Amino acid sequence: MVRVTALCLALAAILGLFSQCSPAATNLQNENSAPAKIQLMTSLPIVWGEGASMKSIVSGEASPAPIYAHWQQQHDLTAVDSFAGLENSDTDLILLAQPPAMDPADIAAVDAWVRAGGKAIILTDPMLVWHTEFPIGDNRRPLTSGLLSPLLGHWGLELLAPDGDGAGGVELEFPNARISTVGIGTFKAAAEREDSHADCAFSAGNVMARCFVGKGAVIIVADADFLNDALWSNQIGEDTGDARELTDSLIADLQK
Repeated sequence: MVRVTALCLALAAILGLFSQCSPAATNLQNENSAPAKIQLMTSLPIVWGEGASMKSIVSGEASPAPIYAHWQQQHDLTAVDSFAGLENSDTDLILLAQPPAMDPADIAAVDAWVRAGGKAIILTDPMLVWHTEFPIGDNRRPLTSGLLSPLLGHWGLELLAPDGDGAGGVELEFPNARISTVGIGTFKAAAEREDSHADCAFSAGNVMARCFVGKGAVIIVADADFLNDALWSNQIGEDTGDARELTDSLIADLQK
Protein backbone atom coordinates (compact mmCIF):
# COMPACT_ATOMS: atom_id res chain seq x y z
CA MET A 1 0.00 0.00 0.00
CA VAL A 2 1.35 3.42 -0.94
CA ARG A 3 1.35 5.84 1.99
CA VAL A 4 0.96 9.57 1.38
CA THR A 5 1.88 11.33 4.61
CA ALA A 6 2.06 14.80 6.16
CA LEU A 7 -0.80 16.26 4.13
CA CYS A 8 -2.47 18.07 7.02
CA LEU A 9 -0.60 21.37 6.90
CA ALA A 10 -0.80 21.60 3.12
CA LEU A 11 -4.52 20.90 3.15
CA ALA A 12 -5.07 23.30 6.02
CA ALA A 13 -3.32 26.11 4.22
CA ILE A 14 -5.34 25.64 1.05
CA LEU A 15 -8.71 24.36 2.28
CA GLY A 16 -8.87 26.19 5.59
CA LEU A 17 -9.18 22.98 7.60
CA PHE A 18 -7.27 24.32 10.61
CA SER A 19 -9.74 22.74 13.00
CA GLN A 20 -8.99 19.33 11.45
CA CYS A 21 -5.33 19.66 12.38
CA SER A 22 -6.07 20.07 16.07
CA PRO A 23 -6.29 16.92 18.21
CA ALA A 24 -8.93 18.73 20.27
CA ALA A 25 -11.15 19.21 17.23
CA THR A 26 -13.16 16.04 17.71
CA ASN A 27 -16.58 17.67 17.92
CA LEU A 28 -16.91 19.64 14.70
CA GLN A 29 -20.56 20.51 15.20
CA ASN A 30 -21.64 22.83 17.99
CA GLU A 31 -24.01 20.86 20.19
CA ASN A 32 -26.47 23.76 20.20
CA SER A 33 -26.43 24.37 16.44
CA ALA A 34 -28.97 22.96 14.03
CA PRO A 35 -27.69 20.14 11.80
CA ALA A 36 -26.74 21.16 8.29
CA LYS A 37 -29.45 20.56 5.70
CA ILE A 38 -27.76 18.53 2.96
CA GLN A 39 -29.00 17.24 -0.39
CA LEU A 40 -27.07 14.15 -1.49
CA MET A 41 -26.88 12.80 -5.02
CA THR A 42 -24.96 9.56 -5.51
CA SER A 43 -24.68 6.45 -7.65
CA LEU A 44 -22.93 4.58 -4.83
CA PRO A 45 -24.83 1.78 -3.04
CA ILE A 46 -24.77 3.55 0.31
CA VAL A 47 -28.38 4.58 0.88
CA TRP A 48 -29.86 1.08 1.31
CA GLY A 49 -27.08 -1.15 0.02
CA GLU A 50 -26.73 -2.75 -3.38
CA GLY A 51 -29.83 -4.27 -4.92
CA ALA A 52 -32.18 -3.11 -2.17
CA SER A 53 -35.90 -3.41 -2.92
CA MET A 54 -38.93 -1.96 -1.19
CA LYS A 55 -39.55 -5.39 0.32
CA SER A 56 -36.03 -5.67 1.74
CA ILE A 57 -36.20 -2.11 3.08
CA VAL A 58 -39.55 -2.64 4.80
CA SER A 59 -38.48 -6.02 6.20
CA GLY A 60 -35.26 -4.57 7.59
CA GLU A 61 -33.05 -6.78 5.44
CA ALA A 62 -31.57 -3.72 3.71
CA SER A 63 -29.60 -1.18 5.68
CA PRO A 64 -27.60 1.98 4.92
CA ALA A 65 -23.83 1.85 4.55
CA PRO A 66 -21.91 3.05 7.63
CA ILE A 67 -20.98 6.36 6.00
CA TYR A 68 -24.59 7.11 5.08
CA ALA A 69 -25.82 6.12 8.55
CA HIS A 70 -23.25 8.50 10.03
CA TRP A 71 -24.36 11.35 7.79
CA GLN A 72 -27.97 10.71 8.77
CA GLN A 73 -27.04 10.90 12.43
CA GLN A 74 -24.96 14.05 12.13
CA HIS A 75 -26.87 16.05 9.52
CA ASP A 76 -30.32 16.71 8.10
CA LEU A 77 -29.70 14.57 5.03
CA THR A 78 -31.94 14.00 2.02
CA ALA A 79 -30.99 11.72 -0.89
CA VAL A 80 -32.21 13.19 -4.20
CA ASP A 81 -32.17 12.22 -7.86
CA SER A 82 -32.73 15.76 -9.15
CA PHE A 83 -31.86 19.30 -8.11
CA ALA A 84 -35.09 20.77 -9.42
CA GLY A 85 -36.17 23.48 -7.01
CA LEU A 86 -32.75 23.72 -5.37
CA GLU A 87 -32.67 27.51 -5.73
CA ASN A 88 -35.86 27.87 -3.68
CA SER A 89 -34.93 25.37 -0.97
CA ASP A 90 -33.40 25.99 2.45
CA THR A 91 -30.52 23.62 1.69
CA ASP A 92 -27.23 24.52 3.38
CA LEU A 93 -25.00 22.28 1.31
CA ILE A 94 -25.13 19.79 -1.54
CA LEU A 95 -23.03 16.63 -1.61
CA LEU A 96 -22.26 14.93 -4.91
CA ALA A 97 -20.71 11.52 -4.16
CA GLN A 98 -19.88 9.93 -7.52
CA PRO A 99 -23.29 11.05 -8.79
CA PRO A 100 -25.03 9.34 -11.70
CA ALA A 101 -24.96 10.98 -15.11
CA MET A 102 -26.61 14.33 -14.43
CA ASP A 103 -29.09 16.07 -16.67
CA PRO A 104 -27.81 19.35 -18.12
CA ALA A 105 -30.57 21.09 -16.15
CA ASP A 106 -29.20 19.67 -12.88
CA ILE A 107 -25.63 20.70 -13.75
CA ALA A 108 -26.87 24.21 -14.54
CA ALA A 109 -28.86 24.27 -11.28
CA VAL A 110 -25.78 23.32 -9.24
CA ASP A 111 -23.63 25.96 -10.94
CA ALA A 112 -26.25 28.69 -10.49
CA TRP A 113 -26.91 27.75 -6.86
CA VAL A 114 -23.22 27.79 -5.95
CA ARG A 115 -22.65 31.10 -7.74
CA ALA A 116 -25.49 32.60 -5.72
CA GLY A 117 -23.73 31.65 -2.48
CA GLY A 118 -24.32 27.92 -2.12
CA LYS A 119 -21.81 25.41 -0.76
CA ALA A 120 -20.97 22.02 -2.26
CA ILE A 121 -18.76 19.01 -1.62
CA ILE A 122 -18.02 16.94 -4.71
CA LEU A 123 -16.45 13.48 -4.60
CA THR A 124 -15.72 12.52 -8.20
CA ASP A 125 -13.62 9.43 -8.86
CA PRO A 126 -11.95 8.86 -12.24
CA MET A 127 -11.33 5.17 -11.48
CA LEU A 128 -13.88 3.82 -8.99
CA VAL A 129 -13.15 0.22 -7.99
CA TRP A 130 -16.16 -0.26 -5.68
CA HIS A 131 -17.26 -3.89 -5.93
CA THR A 132 -20.67 -4.48 -7.50
CA GLU A 133 -22.61 -7.49 -8.70
CA PHE A 134 -24.33 -5.50 -11.44
CA PRO A 135 -22.92 -5.82 -14.97
CA ILE A 136 -21.61 -2.95 -17.03
CA GLY A 137 -24.54 -1.12 -18.56
CA ASP A 138 -26.89 -1.72 -15.63
CA ASN A 139 -28.04 1.68 -14.37
CA ARG A 140 -27.92 0.38 -10.78
CA ARG A 141 -24.16 0.01 -11.07
CA PRO A 142 -22.06 2.82 -9.55
CA LEU A 143 -20.28 4.92 -12.13
CA THR A 144 -16.74 3.67 -12.68
CA SER A 145 -15.61 7.14 -13.75
CA GLY A 146 -16.93 10.54 -12.74
CA LEU A 147 -19.00 12.31 -15.38
CA LEU A 148 -18.74 15.87 -14.11
CA SER A 149 -16.33 17.16 -16.75
CA PRO A 150 -18.80 19.79 -18.04
CA LEU A 151 -19.18 21.29 -14.56
CA LEU A 152 -15.52 20.99 -13.59
CA GLY A 153 -14.41 22.39 -16.93
CA HIS A 154 -16.74 25.35 -16.48
CA TRP A 155 -14.92 26.03 -13.21
CA GLY A 156 -11.51 25.66 -14.84
CA LEU A 157 -10.62 22.16 -13.61
CA GLU A 158 -9.68 18.88 -15.24
CA LEU A 159 -9.95 15.51 -13.45
CA LEU A 160 -7.11 13.11 -14.20
CA ALA A 161 -7.13 9.33 -13.81
CA PRO A 162 -4.41 7.86 -11.57
CA ASP A 163 -1.22 6.43 -12.94
CA GLY A 164 1.71 4.70 -11.32
CA ASP A 165 1.44 4.56 -7.52
CA GLY A 166 -1.87 6.39 -7.54
CA ALA A 167 -3.59 3.46 -9.24
CA GLY A 168 -2.97 1.19 -6.24
CA GLY A 169 -3.90 1.39 -2.59
CA VAL A 170 -3.33 4.77 -0.95
CA GLU A 171 -3.51 6.04 2.60
CA LEU A 172 -3.93 9.76 3.17
CA GLU A 173 -2.86 10.63 6.70
CA PHE A 174 -3.91 13.50 8.94
CA PRO A 175 -3.41 14.01 12.70
CA ASN A 176 -6.96 12.86 13.39
CA ALA A 177 -7.90 11.02 10.19
CA ARG A 178 -6.35 8.30 8.06
CA ILE A 179 -8.15 7.57 4.83
CA SER A 180 -7.70 4.31 2.95
CA THR A 181 -8.65 4.28 -0.70
CA VAL A 182 -7.79 2.86 -4.12
CA GLY A 183 -7.09 4.56 -7.43
CA ILE A 184 -7.14 8.17 -6.30
CA GLY A 185 -7.21 10.80 -9.05
CA THR A 186 -5.79 14.30 -9.25
CA PHE A 187 -6.83 17.72 -10.54
CA LYS A 188 -5.12 20.26 -12.73
CA ALA A 189 -6.10 23.61 -14.14
CA ALA A 190 -7.87 23.18 -17.46
CA ALA A 191 -5.78 24.13 -20.48
CA GLU A 192 -8.61 26.27 -21.85
CA ARG A 193 -10.27 28.08 -18.98
CA GLU A 194 -13.69 29.61 -19.42
CA ASP A 195 -14.57 33.00 -17.99
CA SER A 196 -16.30 31.21 -15.13
CA HIS A 197 -15.18 33.43 -12.25
CA ALA A 198 -13.92 30.40 -10.32
CA ASP A 199 -10.80 30.76 -8.19
CA CYS A 200 -9.37 27.31 -7.40
CA ALA A 201 -6.46 26.16 -5.25
CA PHE A 202 -5.08 22.64 -4.91
CA SER A 203 -4.02 20.51 -1.96
CA ALA A 204 -0.78 18.61 -1.63
CA GLY A 205 -0.71 15.99 -4.37
CA ASN A 206 -3.56 17.79 -6.19
CA VAL A 207 -6.05 15.26 -4.79
CA MET A 208 -8.36 18.02 -3.54
CA ALA A 209 -9.33 21.43 -4.79
CA ARG A 210 -11.19 24.30 -3.23
CA CYS A 211 -12.91 26.71 -5.55
CA PHE A 212 -14.62 29.98 -4.86
CA VAL A 213 -17.31 30.19 -7.53
CA GLY A 214 -19.18 33.46 -7.61
CA LYS A 215 -20.42 33.99 -4.05
CA GLY A 216 -20.19 30.29 -3.19
CA ALA A 217 -17.54 27.72 -2.39
CA VAL A 218 -16.85 24.14 -3.39
CA ILE A 219 -14.50 21.46 -2.06
CA ILE A 220 -13.77 18.75 -4.61
CA VAL A 221 -12.05 15.42 -3.94
CA ALA A 222 -10.72 13.22 -6.76
CA ASP A 223 -11.89 10.03 -5.07
CA ALA A 224 -15.03 8.32 -3.77
CA ASP A 225 -13.75 4.84 -2.90
CA PHE A 226 -12.74 6.08 0.54
CA LEU A 227 -16.44 6.02 1.48
CA ASN A 228 -16.45 2.22 1.05
CA ASP A 229 -16.33 0.61 4.50
CA ALA A 230 -14.76 -2.49 2.92
CA LEU A 231 -11.54 -0.43 2.82
CA TRP A 232 -11.76 0.70 6.44
CA SER A 233 -9.10 -1.68 7.78
CA ASN A 234 -5.51 -2.10 6.68
CA GLN A 235 -3.37 -5.17 6.15
CA ILE A 236 -2.71 -5.61 9.87
CA GLY A 237 -6.32 -5.11 10.90
CA GLU A 238 -6.14 -1.51 12.11
CA ASP A 239 -9.32 0.50 11.63
CA THR A 240 -8.66 3.26 9.12
CA GLY A 241 -12.31 4.23 8.70
CA ASP A 242 -11.86 7.96 9.16
CA ALA A 243 -13.97 8.83 6.13
CA ARG A 244 -16.60 10.00 8.59
CA GLU A 245 -14.18 12.41 10.26
CA LEU A 246 -12.87 13.73 6.95
CA THR A 247 -16.29 14.39 5.45
CA ASP A 248 -17.43 16.01 8.71
CA SER A 249 -14.34 18.25 8.54
CA LEU A 250 -15.12 19.29 4.98
CA ILE A 251 -18.75 20.03 5.86
CA ALA A 252 -17.72 22.01 8.95
CA ASP A 253 -15.19 23.99 6.92
CA LEU A 254 -17.82 25.07 4.40
CA GLN A 255 -20.24 25.98 7.19
CA LYS A 256 -17.84 28.56 8.65
